[in-house]
Amino acid sequence: MVDHNAPEADLKKLFYSRPRIFADYLLNAGRLAVILLDAAGTIRDCNAFFLENAGLAEKPFGLSINAFLRDGQAAAKTCGAGDCLPVKLTFNLNASLEHSLSGHLLEIDGGYVIFAHTVRLTDNELVATLSRLTDELTDLTRELNKKNRELAAANETITRLMMTDPLTGLANRRQLSEMMNRELSLARRSGRPLAALMADIDHFKSINDAYGHAMGDKVLKQVAQILRDACRKEDIVARYGGEEFLVILPDSGAGAAADCGERMRKAVAGASFTGIDRPVTASFGATVLTPADTEDDFLKRADAALYEAKAGGRNRVVVKNAAVAVPANTEQEVEKQ
Repeated sequence: MVDHNAPEADLKKLFYSRPRIFADYLLNAGRLAVILLDAAGTIRDCNAFFLENAGLAEKPFGLSINAFLRDGQAAAKTCGAGDCLPVKLTFNLNASLEHSLSGHLLEIDGGYVIFAHTVRLTDNELVATLSRLTDELTDLTRELNKKNRELAAANETITRLMMTDPLTGLANRRQLSEMMNRELSLARRSGRPLAALMADIDHFKSINDAYGHAMGDKVLKQVAQILRDACRKEDIVARYGGEEFLVILPDSGAGAAADCGERMRKAVAGASFTGIDRPVTASFGATVLTPADTEDDFLKRADAALYEAKAGGRNRVVVKNAAVAVPANTEQEVEKQ
C-alpha cells in the first residue's frame, strides 16, 4: 500500500518501478490526452482520451496537430531541452459547444509529446458561445421563415394554376364545381335566391377563321375581363368551355340576373377590340334556382336560355324559369316572369 505522506523521491521510484502500469493507464483509461508528434508536428500516435475528446473514431495518423491548435499556434517548434511549451487544442464536437484541451508540449527524442486535459468553458467563453449559438439560431429561424414563405407562395401558385383558366385567369371547371356546391348548399339552407348566367361569344368560330386563333384568344381574354368588371365581388365568373362563360350570382333573382346580363351584353357590344374590324357581341341565358333543382337542372336551364337567345338572333338576354322562357330585346330591361 502506498504511503500518501511518502517523500517525492519515493513517488518517482514508484513510477520507475511500474512504468507499464502507468503507460497502460495513460494510453487506455487515463483522463489525460497523450499525442505523439514527429518533428514536423504530424500525429504519429495518440491515446483513447484524445480520440474521445476530438470526436474521432480512428487515430488521425498523418494529420498535422496544427489543425487542432487554438490561434494557429505551431506545435512543431523548437523548445529548450526539458522545457514545456503550453498548448491549447480546440474542437467543435457535433456542432455543439466549443470544447478545449489544455496542456503542454514536450520535445523528446527529436519529436514531441503533448499532454493535455479537459478544460471547461469560462463564463466569458460560455456567454460568447451562447451568443454565437443564438445568432445562428436566429439566422436559421429567419432562413426557415423565408423558406416557409417561399413554400406558401409556391403552393398558392400551384393552387391558382390548378383552379384557374390559364388564358383568361377566370375560375376553371374544377374551381367552379367547388364554388357551385358551396353556393347551392348555402342557397338551399338559407332560402335565398341564386341565379346563373350562361354567356357565349357570337360567331366566335368566324373570328378565329378570319383573324386567327391568336386574335381569338385576345378576344376571349378581353370578354372575360368585361364580364368580371360587370360583376360584384361575391359573384363567380368562370370559363365554362371554348367561348362559353358561366356567371353565378348569389342573392339574385331573375330581375337581377337579367340586369346583370344586359349590363354585360352592352359592355361587350360597346367594346373596341384591337385588330377586329367588325362588332363583337355575346348572347346570354339566365335562370334562377328552384327548390326542386339539381345542379344539372340549374345549369341545363341556363344553357337552354342561352340557346334560345342565340336562336332568337344573338346579342340578347333570355331569362328562363322552370316553366317558360322570356326573350329580352337588345335595348330594354328584362322583366322577371
